[in-house]
Amino acid sequence: MKQYALFGGAAAIALGLAAGCAVAPHRIDPAGDEMLTSTHRIDVKDWQTAALKSIDSLLESGALARTDGRKTVVMVGEVKNSTSTPVNTRILTDKIRQAILKSGKAVTTTAVGAKGAEETATRQVRELENDDLFNQATVQKRGTVISPDMSLSGEIVQQKSKVGRVEESYFFFHVVMTDLATGLAVWEDNVEIGKQETKSIFD
Repeated sequence: MKQYALFGGAAAIALGLAAGCAVAPHRIDPAGDEMLTSTHRIDVKDWQTAALKSIDSLLESGALARTDGRKTVVMVGEVKNSTSTPVNTRILTDKIRQAILKSGKAVTTTAVGAKGAEETATRQVRELENDDLFNQATVQKRGTVISPDMSLSGEIVQQKSKVGRVEESYFFFHVVMTDLATGLAVWEDNVEIGKQETKSIFD
């Protein structure tokens, strides 16, 4: 009985300590240092780092400049995920696209993308032609949508390593801008991120 009492008391203390360490749900700054870091997954900070470095490199390269006075039209192509876990690569492409728009150096299109149109309304409104419910003078006409000049695409690669209790992941973000008229890459860059942790001897 004494052994059970001692065990029960120890368990109660352990549960009490665990409960004392609990933290209620709360909001944190995505740009701050409170975000969780995991070794073998891409975290918010990784997306931010990859996007910011890619954006700076692209805008400084001059690849978006034109000599005819018109702004370059960019579409979002495919960004392949070659990591070991599912990730939404749109987090990266959206950040880059938004930065392109804010820079004023180019515009982006949602009428075409790697997996079809991101915004289907461009095509849908043109299907209203000859629909007597609509004033045809207000219906958007065919032949007016601007085709993209360039495509943003890339790939994310991961390599894992383990030596003893030390585990690490190396993430390689490759982004490229392709001139759709020639098929030539006019800009490309890489962002490399390494993360490491030492596992507890009790794991």
